[in-house]
Amino acid sequence: MTSAKSKQQRLADSAFKRAKALSHIDTRDDYTRLPPGAVPADPAQLAHNNTYARWPRFYLDRVIKCRSCGKEEVWPADLQKWWYEVAKGSINTDAVYCRACRNEAKARKAEARKVHLDGLARKPKQN
Repeated sequence: MTSAKSKQQRLADSAFKRAKALSHIDTRDDYTRLPPGAVPADPAQLAHNNTYARWPRFYLDRVIKCRSCGKEEVWPADLQKWWYEVAKGSINTDAVYCRACRNEAKARKAEARKVHLDGLARKPKQN
C-alpha cells in the first residue's frame, strides 16, 4: 500500500504533466473541441473590461510559475472559472503566486493587522 502523501504527490505530478501536455490548446478558438478535463465557460458571467479579445469557451488546468519562489504549480480549471466568473477577475489576468506563497502572504498580513489593532486598542482615547 502507498501512503496518502505519496499518492497525493503522484496525483499532483500527473496533473502537472497533463497541464503541460494541454498547454498548446487555445481556449478561445471557436473550432477547438473541448478536451478531457475542460470546464466550460459561461460568457454571461464574465466581467466586461473594455477589451476586444475573444472570451474563453472553456478553462484548462494551466501551469504557472510563482513570482516569489519560482516553483511551477498547476492552476486548476475550476479555480480559474471561480476567479473569472464568480470573483469577476479580469479575463486578462493569471495567477502569479503558488498556493504556499499566497498562504504565507495571507498569514503575514493577518499578523500585521493584529499588531496594528492591538496597538490601536492600547492607545489612550482622546475626547
